[in-house]
Amino acid sequence: MRLTQRTRASGTVRNMVATVALAAASTAAWAQGASPTSATMLDEIVVTAERRETALQDTPISLAVIGTGQLEAIGAFEISDISDQIPNVRINSIAGSQSNIGIGIRGVSATDTQLAMDPAVGIYLDGVYIGRHTGAVFDIVDLERIEVLRGPQGTLYGRNSTGGAINLVTRRPGDELAFAQTVSYGSENFLRSTTRVNLPISGQLAASLSYNHTQRDGYVESLYSGKDLGGIQSDAARLALRWAPGERFTADYAFDWSQRQANNATAQLVQVRPLQIGLGGRFYQQLAAVSSPQRMQRLPLVQDSNDENTADVYGHALTLEWRPAADLTVKSISSFRTWKEDERGSSFGDVFVDANTVLNGASGAYIPAGERVANFYSTRKDKQEQWSEELQLLGSVFESRLTYTLGAYYFTEDGKEANPSMYVLPAQFAFGSQPLATQRFLCADFVSPTPCLGKSVRLGNPAFRYSVDNEAYALYGQLTWAINDAVVLTFGGRWSRDRRSATLTTLFGGVPGTVAGSKSWSDFSPSGTLTWKVRDHINTYFKVATAYRAGGFNARATTMASFLSPVDAETVLAYELGLKSEFWDRRARFNVALFDMDYEDRQVKQFEAGTGGASQRFVNAGKSSARGVEMDFTVLPIERLEFRLSYGYLDVKYDEYITAVSNPVTGLGTGVTTDVSGIASTLVHAPKHTGAASAEYTFPAMSHGTWALWVGATYASRRDFDPLLYLYTSTPAHTLIDARLTLRDVPLRKGNLSLALWGRNLADKSVREWSIDFGTMGWAISTFAPERTFGANIGYQF
Repeated sequence: MRLTQRTRASGTVRNMVATVALAAASTAAWAQGASPTSATMLDEIVVTAERRETALQDTPISLAVIGTGQLEAIGAFEISDISDQIPNVRINSIAGSQSNIGIGIRGVSATDTQLAMDPAVGIYLDGVYIGRHTGAVFDIVDLERIEVLRGPQGTLYGRNSTGGAINLVTRRPGDELAFAQTVSYGSENFLRSTTRVNLPISGQLAASLSYNHTQRDGYVESLYSGKDLGGIQSDAARLALRWAPGERFTADYAFDWSQRQANNATAQLVQVRPLQIGLGGRFYQQLAAVSSPQRMQRLPLVQDSNDENTADVYGHALTLEWRPAADLTVKSISSFRTWKEDERGSSFGDVFVDANTVLNGASGAYIPAGERVANFYSTRKDKQEQWSEELQLLGSVFESRLTYTLGAYYFTEDGKEANPSMYVLPAQFAFGSQPLATQRFLCADFVSPTPCLGKSVRLGNPAFRYSVDNEAYALYGQLTWAINDAVVLTFGGRWSRDRRSATLTTLFGGVPGTVAGSKSWSDFSPSGTLTWKVRDHINTYFKVATAYRAGGFNARATTMASFLSPVDAETVLAYELGLKSEFWDRRARFNVALFDMDYEDRQVKQFEAGTGGASQRFVNAGKSSARGVEMDFTVLPIERLEFRLSYGYLDVKYDEYITAVSNPVTGLGTGVTTDVSGIASTLVHAPKHTGAASAEYTFPAMSHGTWALWVGATYASRRDFDPLLYLYTSTPAHTLIDARLTLRDVPLRKGNLSLALWGRNLADKSVREWSIDFGTMGWAISTFAPERTFGANIGYQF
């Protein structure tokens, strides 16, 4: 087996080398033969992907950067807004929440919101690790750029970055008095106000204060009340202070706060299974009557209040940087963050039942006619707090031929969740295995030989809650040696240790119980990179990287045995070959990366639905591999015109995927646990083809300002949301088109004005953003992204 993997890897490397060598040769030839007609050049992009400032083109990572201008063009103000813009990256809001997201990079994803498992992609806000993707959709105030690092980042970013890392970088306070105010208004009464003040307090101290307010009506309606569903209101603020008492020391403090109220009732029933309709009777017939695989404008949901869900996030961060010598920097990053969320009620489908159709638990009585019954209803309260401290030593020796980054990291986290639920099943599933006399009592029928057939039953788990206590330590280092002016060799490694404790209270076999567990994991993740500067502005690199994701507990377990069998850590080994080039007098930029990744002990989910409710159980059941390519091309063909083109190809393969098998047609478990690598979908949060293209033309400046027109399109091929239950929930291939017309730099007596008109999803496509198939329960749901919207902005600054 190892020989086979080694042979496959060596063949892959040979192919990668040949491909990039051809691209490098072609680029060099173009660079030599070009004869530009303009002095226009692309701006240099500076990033902090390697924990120090470097030029994008000198950073040997498959790295996508979205700067201020592009963020403005696509209307992005939270992390989920950038998903379609970056190839091989998916960021989507999870069904039932407008605050929680699922992120996948190169097919590596972890989308369950439970607090006893960790994400597969690290999110960093100004260097501070955000431990949860739950609550990660908060309004990021004063956002300057977003850096997306694709592929495992085990050395410098450590735990839980097997898929990659996302850096959110905000503006620092400056030394000039400045003010900016922007107001946006658009479809569905969308209103957004952003305010920023930069205040130099003294020669050593500067501050910036920013505030954002966003609100939008819902884009679907309740079938019962006619009120909007999916509305949102968000307020966010950020205070930043910078103290620089001398050239050798700076202190940056930041406080960010975000509060969001939302209506999350946007899930649409897209399928009700015929088997459950036959077994469950009238209730399932009613569900089927209000379902459709096509997008619906009116949904059978009762929760129409705009404050059904509230989420609060705030954090403190203190970054101290001391430069005792020109070639040495000592940095400390200290942080405390907390997140709270309260879901007053969430349903995926409501009907007002007929008489004698839905049983009320094991009482032997029916729910009265006309009472509202949800197919699945839950409330949820979450709270998470985290502390972190990171020390870094960055420097260089031997006339900067050897640079180094050394670090120590500590992270601790406490979290808890209460998530009681009620749900409906065909009564035959719940009681059909009982003796006939018991069935007749429970199903209120003392005559029929099949007393439970054609009836449904509402069950519940009012006891479900759990808490977690997580702690992590790490030591890491990276050394970069410039062998000569053309060849650079980098080695790195990170030692990590994670400890996790969890306590679960739930129904075990219908009886409330509490169980607790604790376990630790440790890992060493090495990496190596060889960089070759072919000529000025043409760099190639070959990288080998490893990373690991800590293990965890099945907080949604329905048996004690399942909870007391922790999920082990998973590891990934990746090869990456890249080219970064600028040519045509730096009017064109072409970057490409080819990658090959192998997963071991992959944490895979097994969806479970039955009389104990609906849950996802994780096991170490998988081995998988992924190959692909990422390309980014930017060119200034003529003065004032910029084209951007990005493309990603991803080919995921399961080498082993052992799981309990469900029938996708009936949703029922087959009772068989086997290797499903040959039939499981490889498109789970991993479309095979993704791309983005845009063009922006800036017209010649006029006395009243400067006009600019931006048009962009994104494409994603089909993707799924579950490896086995994807028959009714796939998102088809789709193309989205956006546009923006801006008049900027309108001169005023003091400062300047800007105006903009924008439109998003101009082709009015219906796109499934998230889907869940509830298997045995007999139905599936999807949430859809907003359809076509228009709006206008007005801004002022000095």
